[in-house]
Amino acid sequence: GYAYGLARDARAGELQVKYADLESGTETEDRVAVAGRIMAMRNNGMFIDLADATGKIQVFCHKDSMSAEELAGLDNFDLGDVIGVTGTIRRTPRGELSVRARHVELLTKCLLPLPEKYHGLTDIEQRYRQRYVDLIVNEESRTTLRERSQITASIREYLTGEWDGLEVETPMLHPILGGATAKPFVTHHNTLDTEFYLRVAPELYLKRLIVGGLADCVFEMNRCFRNEGISPKHNPEFTSVELYKTYTDVSDMMDLTEGLVRHVAQKVFGKTVFDYNGNVIDVGAKWPRKSMCALVAEATGVDFLTIVDAAAARAVAKSQGVHVEPSAKWGEVVAAVFEEKVEDTLIQPIHVTEFPLDVSPLAKPHRSNPILTERTESYINGWEIANMFTELNDPADQRARFEEQARAREAGDEEAQMLDSDFVTALEYGLPPCGGWGLGVDRLTMILTGSPNIRDVICFPTLKPLKGDAPTKYDMATRSVPQKAISLEPQSSEWKNVNEMLKRFVIVVNEKEDSMGRVLNAAGHAMAGLVGGVAKAEDFCFIDYVDADKGVHPSISHYPVIVLKAKNSSQISRIRAEAQAAGIACVDFLDTMTIGRSEEQVNATASRKEDELNYVALALWGATDKLKALTGKLSLYK
Repeated sequence: GYAYGLARDARAGELQVKYADLESGTETEDRVAVAGRIMAMRNNGMFIDLADATGKIQVFCHKDSMSAEELAGLDNFDLGDVIGVTGTIRRTPRGELSVRARHVELLTKCLLPLPEKYHGLTDIEQRYRQRYVDLIVNEESRTTLRERSQITASIREYLTGEWDGLEVETPMLHPILGGATAKPFVTHHNTLDTEFYLRVAPELYLKRLIVGGLADCVFEMNRCFRNEGISPKHNPEFTSVELYKTYTDVSDMMDLTEGLVRHVAQKVFGKTVFDYNGNVIDVGAKWPRKSMCALVAEATGVDFLTIVDAAAARAVAKSQGVHVEPSAKWGEVVAAVFEEKVEDTLIQPIHVTEFPLDVSPLAKPHRSNPILTERTESYINGWEIANMFTELNDPADQRARFEEQARAREAGDEEAQMLDSDFVTALEYGLPPCGGWGLGVDRLTMILTGSPNIRDVICFPTLKPLKGDAPTKYDMATRSVPQKAISLEPQSSEWKNVNEMLKRFVIVVNEKEDSMGRVLNAAGHAMAGLVGGVAKAEDFCFIDYVDADKGVHPSISHYPVIVLKAKNSSQISRIRAEAQAAGIACVDFLDTMTIGRSEEQVNATASRKEDELNYVALALWGATDKLKALTGKLSLYK
C-alpha cells in the first residue's frame, strides 16, 4: 500500500547549498534522508534525478551500497513516482552532488505518465486546467506562483508596517451590490430564501469599519468576483487589496501606491527596473501626476474642460473616431476618449488624476472643480493597477449619487450600483475624512514576474468546464448551405488538388471588447453569415476527417481561418469599407445585435448612424494576397 510518511531530515535545495564547496570525487559519511519525485532515470535506474519543492539532487543506486533485492525493485519505479531515500552524501567525479543510496522506498505511485521531458506541458490550456501537472514539470510556473506568494506577503508587510494598517475580513456574500461598477455573480441562500451577490469590491464594508472606529487604517486583501469577460488581463475571480485611512486624501494614496510597489519590487526581486513586453519599466522613479483631461488634450488636441455640454462632447468624440452611446454624459465621453486614445500609451508608471464626477460615484468632488472628483488611477504598461480617492463622506451627496445609479440600473445599465441605505445611514453617523485605495494584485504580479497572461499568476484560473452546458437553442430559422464536402478517406485525393494557401478566412475582432463570450459570439455569427450566403459556396472546400474508429468529423475548412485584432471599432469600420470597395466578401457584427431578440436588434441598429455603430467583429473571405494587403498591419488575436 501507499506509505504513511518518511522521517525526512534534508531537502534537495538545502543540500546543494550546504555542500556547494564539496570537491568532485569526494565521498562523505554524512547520512541524510530525502524524499521527492522521480524526474529522470538513467542507466537502468542507477542514476535518479529526485526533485522536491526546493530543488533537485541526484540519487546514486549501486550494488556496493544497496541490497540485490532493492536494486531489483528499481525496475518497478517510473517517472513521477514519489520515493524516499536514505544514504550518504557524495560528489561524483563529474561534479554532480548525489546521495549514495543505502535504502530506497516507494512512497506514492504515479499512475499516469508525465509529459515528455524536453517539451514539458506545452498545451497552454492544459497547463491551466491541470495545474498540478504543470507544476510538476515546469520550473517557470513554480517560480512565478512562489513569487506571487512573496509579493502578497510583502504587500501585507508594507501596509501593516509603514501604514499601521489593521487587516480585516469582510463578507463575500453581499445582499446589495456595491463598491464598484461591475456585473456581479448572483447566488441564492436557501435558508434565508434570499439572493446574494458575490462581492465585486469590499469598499462599503471597510468604510463602515472606519465609521465604527475599529482602527485609523483598515485593509483587506482577498478575492473579488466580476461576471465579465476573460482576457489576458481579466479573470472573473481576482485578488485585490483595498485600504482606507483616516485624515488622508488622494494625494497620500498616490504616495502609498509608489511606496508599496517600490517596496515589493525591492523586497522580492531586489530591483525596481523590469523588462515587460519589450519595454523597460522603472517603478522606482518618481511617478508623474497628470489629469485625465490634460492627457486627452495632449493626445487629441481637444480640451474637454472647455466643452462641458454633453451633446457637444459626444460630437467631438465622434469626430475623433471614438464610439460613445447617444445618451453618454460629459464625464462618460471624456473617459471613453481617454480609454481609446490614451490608456494604451501609458507604459511607464503614471498617476491619472481628476476623474470626471459622472464615472466616480463614490469619490469626493474636486475641491476646485465640481464636475471632476478627487479620484486617481495609476497605470503601468497601459493597464490600470490601482484606483484611489478622497472618499465621499457627505451622506446627502452619497444618497443622491446612489439614486442616480439606481435610475441608470432601471434603465438597463447592469453595472450601475444599487442604493445601499444602510451605508448611507453609516455615513450619517460620521465618516471621518479619509483616503481610499485599491490595487489589483494579479496585474502587478504579471508585470513584476514578466508573465504575459493573468492566468499565469493565478493557481487555478477560471476555465470553461470540459463538459459544458447543453447547446443553446435558437428560435431562428436555419438555412442549408451547399458545401463542397470532401471525405478524407485514404483513397480520396480531391482535397489534395486544392491549394489551401490561395484563399483564407479572416476574422477581425475589436480589441476593446473585454468579454470573451461576446467576442466569440460575434465571430461565430459573422462567420455563419459569411458561409451562409454572402460568399460563394462553390468556392469553399471542406474536409470530413475520419478517426481510427471510423468516426466522422465533418465539414472542417480546408482553408486557413485567421483571427486578428483591431484597436477599436473605427478600425474595423475602415477595413469593412475597403473590403466592400474591393469586392471582398465580408459580414460584420455590431453591439446592437446583442440587444434582446431579433426585432429589438433590428430597431436598435436602425436608430444609429454609421459613425455611431460599434463593431465587435468582422469576418472576411477571399484571396490571400488581397486579405493580407487589407489586414497585414493587424496582429494575431491571442
